[in-house]
This record gives sequence, C-alpha cells and structure tokens, in this order.
Amino acid sequence: MSNKTKGNILEDLVAMMHAVPGVTVETRRKLPVIRGSKTRKREIDVLLTAHVAGYPVRIAFGCKNEVKALDTLAVDNFAGILEDVGIPVQQGILVSAKGYTSDAQDAAAARGIKTLVFEGLSADRLGQEINAALKAVVYLLVSQFNLSMLPYVPDGWADDKRFITAVLDRKDEPPVTEILNSVWQLWVSGRIPDMIGEHLFCLAPRSQDATWIGVGAVTVTGWMASSPGVVKHGILRDAEAGNIDRVHIAATFDEIKGPLTLEPVNSETALADIIEKQRNSLVMRVRVPRIVSDVGYWPPTIEAMNKAKALVDAGKPVRFEDMEGTNIMDAWRFKTG
Repeated sequence: MSNKTKGNILEDLVAMMHAVPGVTVETRRKLPVIRGSKTRKREIDVLLTAHVAGYPVRIAFGCKNEVKALDTLAVDNFAGILEDVGIPVQQGILVSAKGYTSDAQDAAAARGIKTLVFEGLSADRLGQEINAALKAVVYLLVSQFNLSMLPYVPDGWADDKRFITAVLDRKDEPPVTEILNSVWQLWVSGRIPDMIGEHLFCLAPRSQDATWIGVGAVTVTGWMASSPGVVKHGILRDAEAGNIDRVHIAATFDEIKGPLTLEPVNSETALADIIEKQRNSLVMRVRVPRIVSDVGYWPPTIEAMNKAKALVDAGKPVRFEDMEGTNIMDAWRFKTG
C-alpha cells in the first residue's frame, strides 16, 4: 500500500476526531496560493473552518503516517504550505504516527506549530488497533435476609451508623408482611447499597414505649449477562507536553440472541477481577425491583397470592419455585398499589 493511501487513513481519523457542530471539517482540501500563479494550489490534509464573531478561522493539519519520527524537513514543508495559502503557521498542527526528532520538535516550537502524536494505529498502520472488549449487565438482587427480634433498647441499635434503619410506626412486633415490605422499601429507595455482599439493617419502632427492635442483615447477590465485542481507540497526544489532547473511542458488541445466560458474581472483588482482566469493559449495574422471600418475589403479584392461597388451602407447602418461577426477569412483572 502506498504512503499516500496510508496518509489518507490517518487524515480520515484525525478529521473524524474533530467533527463537532459548528465546525466544517474537510480532508485533502486544495487551496489556491496567495502569491504567484492563481492556478497553483496546495493541499491541506485536514482543514477545520469555523466562524468567531462573524470572522472565519481556519486550522490546518498536516498528517504523516510514516514509519519513523518526523524530522525538520517535514516541519519546514508543512510551514511552507501554510505560508503559500495564507494560513498563519500558529494555526497549523502537525500529526505524526511515530513522533518527532528533537530537532523537529524545536523547529516546530520556534514557529508556533503544535505537534501531536496519533496513538492507536495497527502495526501495519492500515487502520485502528482492535482490542477485545466486554459489555456486561450485572443484575443486583436481595436474595436473602435474616432478622432477629430483640427487646427494645432506647438509643441502641437504631443509632448505630453501621446499620441501615427503617422506622415503623407500631408498638407491637410487626408481622412478616410488614417486615418484607420494609426491607423491599429499603432496597428500591437505594438505602441498601447496590454493592454485592452483606449489609446490616435495623427495623426500629417510632415509639419508645415499644417492646421490640429488629436487627439483621441482607445479602445482595449479582448475576451477570455479558457479550463480547471489540473496541477501537484513537488518542492525539501533545508531543511536547505529553498530555492527551483528544480521544475517540468506538466499540461494537455481539448481539445477544435468545434467552440471557446469567452467571453468578459472588463478591465485589470477583466483579473487580472480571473488569481488570478485561481492560476494555462496559459494566452497568441494574437493581432488580423486588426482593426474594421464601414464597417468591416480594411484593407478590395477585396471581402469586392466589396461587399461594390455593396451595395453603390444599395443605401443600408454598415454595419460591412454585410461585412465579426463579427467572430473574419475572421480578419486573408486578404492580404496586
């Protein structure tokens, strides 16, 4: 492949990274020279044109997809093109795929030409480097909890900052349904963090005349659905200062077809390990909007309540798997009120 074609690849990438509203981006734009023959033109690899307070402003890029660092000749040639077409050299930016020699860096700095290095080309410089990526959704579910009812102690558990506390307006011990509703409210309101692991909580009476207080822990488990993909990234780095000037990232992922395959994630450490091993990862946390109880997802649907009643009337045990099934997506199919 010719050097011209390789140069076009870099020019197109630089142009894409500067495509923003209000700016006209052109590649390989030929401009007439301001002196000499009016028919003579010079080519600008990438030209940005915008208007500031009604006045046109032009920024010109020279892009070099060379196998070695650019030398002073490349700087001189670029400066000559800018002078020929009437663009101030201070509005010129050189982009190199392999950096610059120290002399070239000094020559560019003396003219006020900014120098950038493009990072992210493939080894043959024929496209962007492609890296493996992972897109994952982690469904977070309160899968179990335990609660101990203790004698009420003023200024006790409810004031302990380690506990997530819900206050109930009753003197007597709450029934199971109210306990389940309280834990569910703590979860959907965000009081229980969306972090995998165990979290302490407390159910406390509003009245100090009460005889009870509830202390326990909830367990948040994670179930992950993932799909592989690839990511391409381009970085323009300031050759002199070393800082990143601009970044462009493009990722594509395989389409998930058929039922989701969920894998358990048992701890935040395990999730962090997955993310660390897959450098390019996109992970989204989703709270499952109901909690797991012994008799199915809570709050129950009308259909689940009718099914539970029928089982009780028939003298049969009520089990979670007999209600709505263990499919995690069933947890979204309910109404409150």
